[in-house]
Amino acid sequence: MKRFLWSLILVLTGCNEIPASKTQREFKKPVLRYLHDVLIKKEFGAGDGSVVRWIESPEVIMMEGKEKHRKIFIGVVDQLNGALKQTPMQLQITDRLTGSRLIEVFMIPQSRFGEVGKKCGFNPPPNQHGFVWVRWNTKEKYIFRATILIAVDKLKADMLQHVLLEEMTQALGPLGDTAVISDSVMYEKGRDHGKAPMLGEWDRRMLDLLYGHLNPGDGWSEVETTFSRFWDK
Repeated sequence: MKRFLWSLILVLTGCNEIPASKTQREFKKPVLRYLHDVLIKKEFGAGDGSVVRWIESPEVIMMEGKEKHRKIFIGVVDQLNGALKQTPMQLQITDRLTGSRLIEVFMIPQSRFGEVGKKCGFNPPPNQHGFVWVRWNTKEKYIFRATILIAVDKLKADMLQHVLLEEMTQALGPLGDTAVISDSVMYEKGRDHGKAPMLGEWDRRMLDLLYGHLNPGDGWSEVETTFSRFWDK
């Protein structure tokens, strides 16, 4: 899904090679490409180079949506919290705004994206079925707010869950898409935007890595070293 991001400073660091057997190296290549795609690359380039993430658990609120949408919303939050269960991060569903760390979700007709975006301070591109707008501290690289728009009139059944799960996953910091593995919720290759209604195995491990072992502002060398130490733990 296309999305706009607040500008970040470009920070690219070198890779640290760790001695490994040929089999280990061949295994590492696609996983590392996936991690680079989702954690280091950003769709419009301005944020390339460093990890961005929350430093404290955000509140999550469904600002608009019907009861049937709320059930999907709760299921998606449960999925993400399951992936994060070994980390200090847990998404906290709330029915009213009580703090400044917030992920707000609007499950609305696509025709209202522009209206809601204007109120929230951004301009979503046309014809998107899902969109996430993420704001973070550009110096310290921590996220403090995210807004998600889901076009409930354009999506049905599993695709509604897939798009919400993708946007909510990316609201946590992995803001790039990947063509490496098709069962990733962030898979995109050409016109194929994926359809996974559940987090893939690599998605779950990536979120555990991101919130259990990485810090805001970490570059590629830290991601690669952390992968080598903790991916299979």
